Amino acid sequence: MNRRKTEKASARPTMSDVAKLAGVSQATVSMVLNGTGGTRVTEKTRMLVRAAAKQLGYRVWMRASVGSGGLQAIGFIIDDSTSNPIVNKAIDAARQIAWENGAVLVVLPTQNDERLRTAALELLFAHRVVGVVFAAFFTREYSLPQKLSSVPVVLINCHTKGDIAPAILPAHTLGAETAVRHLTTAGHKRIAFINGESWMEASKDRLRGYRRGLKTAGIGFDARLVRSGNWTLSGGRECTIKLLALPEPPTAIFCASDEMAIGCYEAIKEAGLTIPGDISVIGFDDITSSRHLEPPLTTILVPHDDMGRRAITHLFAKRDSDRQSEIITGRLQIDCPLLERASVGPPNGIATS
Repeated sequence: MNRRKTEKASARPTMSDVAKLAGVSQATVSMVLNGTGGTRVTEKTRMLVRAAAKQLGYRVWMRASVGSGGLQAIGFIIDDSTSNPIVNKAIDAARQIAWENGAVLVVLPTQNDERLRTAALELLFAHRVVGVVFAAFFTREYSLPQKLSSVPVVLINCHTKGDIAPAILPAHTLGAETAVRHLTTAGHKRIAFINGESWMEASKDRLRGYRRGLKTAGIGFDARLVRSGNWTLSGGRECTIKLLALPEPPTAIFCASDEMAIGCYEAIKEAGLTIPGDISVIGFDDITSSRHLEPPLTTILVPHDDMGRRAITHLFAKRDSDRQSEIITGRLQIDCPLLERASVGPPNGIATS
């Protein structure tokens, strides 16, 4: 039976964790733990880094791996790495963990081209392969190529029919429920939802979380408050204009993406209203620009970096007998926590309860 679970972020300590504890850069940690850097690093700094690594239980796996047979490769197959820059967080985290374990991450964007994917796998299998990560731009079901039956595989933001391969997925539903709960706790009862395209899994899951959040707070569902912004800035703006024109406009708007929330901000300000004084806004994703909006956007974090780390950790756990507790089975849903900033406040009377 497939095991489905939602799990809070907790992973093997990384080089960046050591750097934070020691109060130095990640580059300095790398030089100290890998025996490079020479006189550029003082003995005092070396002692701080080693002490931090020991305290965290951080182990340098790379030397043993290289010494026992040379560098290996891990394939990172992704359908699109440019449309949504935040997926690069998963790639960067995966690259770091792979290298710390003696492997080079080979990133192969395929743009959903089957022939390109086949060619990429042929290239990859010319190396010593630890395993392969398949990552999707948007959450969906995926059919794995037959060629991958001979190596460990793990999926990020996608899954297979029948869960024949382990998959790491964002907990979309729980994240949306968390957003609505934050708004109801602030006193909001008339909460609008601007969703993505209705056919997408993430849209369905986030709508489910929105409805659960309302139900938990004892608030009835009102279909007039749900709109589709198709994940775009312009869509978020247009939906917000229509929501504000309702006889009873919302006091808060939850957007299923930060991109749509930016459009929502534009429409609210064009209407002469303030955030959060007149209307509160929450986004989803935590894109870089969300923290630089005025006011900074409260949002739900999609933990791409954690998913990337866990995927690579799983592949090495499949290889190393002493790391069996890190193996993923079935679908592992990673919590999407709320990042509270300044875009949520109590309702201020532009709508009636």
